[in-house]
Amino acid sequence: MAKNLFGIPVQYERWDQQGSLPLYIADGYDFSGIIIGKKRAILIKPRGKLPTLPALKKQIAKIQTLDNVPVILDLDGISPYRRKSFIENNIPFLTPKQIFLPFMGTMLTEENENKTHRFVFSTQQLLLLYLYSNKKQLYLSEAAKILPFTPMTLSRAAKQLEGTDLFTITKDGVKKVMEAKVDRAELFQKSKAFLSNPARQWGYIDKKDVTSDMVIAGETALSEKTMLNPPRLATYAISQKNFNKGKLEKELIDPHQQVQLELWAYDPKLFSRKNTADSLSVALSFEGNHDERIEEAIHQLVMEELADDQWNYRI
Repeated sequence: MAKNLFGIPVQYERWDQQGSLPLYIADGYDFSGIIIGKKRAILIKPRGKLPTLPALKKQIAKIQTLDNVPVILDLDGISPYRRKSFIENNIPFLTPKQIFLPFMGTMLTEENENKTHRFVFSTQQLLLLYLYSNKKQLYLSEAAKILPFTPMTLSRAAKQLEGTDLFTITKDGVKKVMEAKVDRAELFQKSKAFLSNPARQWGYIDKKDVTSDMVIAGETALSEKTMLNPPRLATYAISQKNFNKGKLEKELIDPHQQVQLELWAYDPKLFSRKNTADSLSVALSFEGNHDERIEEAIHQLVMEELADDQWNYRI
């Protein structure tokens, strides 16, 4: 076994307390002790597919009831989406190319590893349009009729999607055609690392000031589409271009008279249905939220949306 990880000295040792764990955890991983730098930890290598994030966090907590030290996942590789999720949730992991040890304040990668870059919001909207179109091939000329972009902006967005290696851009005569290399569910999951929270700012307004430019968003939208209980305060969203930020109150004074308002980088009405912001954008608007109740509802929302092949956007 390696005696150092990215220049950090390590020592391995036996860890034999798995007999006290539930069978599904004990059988799901190979366990070993590790001293990394001067810190002791438990290294677990999955024997099969990793569980969902909420389940994984519970399993790690269960292991730590036996030995209260950090638990590090030993992985052969990691997708950009899972890496982003682990980093946001402070879950230590190591792969042959990366190591993330929040308890040591360490994140290292091989120097030649490609860095992930976030999509600009025009690219994010083009991706959403492709997902909602339910088409294997999407002509950019069709997208141009719906998205509020110049031809140059649309071309740059398509090029950025192609750069992820998740799409091919070809020509049918003089028309450009984009096509994903994977199905809708896998496409969204693999694109997640490039996507951003559409909500750029939020605050409160009086209920009487809600307009037709606003759609239901946030926990209110999430509760309408999942088993999540409705929040006490309704949430709406509007494009930041269509709202005077000076009218946004920073303080909640009266929950009976006010609603929460999110100002989005793009128009939340663009892909909305029944006066509710689109499901995938709503899911993205919870970026950085670590409430397990919310995480489970988002997972349900996204899976149901991507499994719905009966609805397609107006193309």
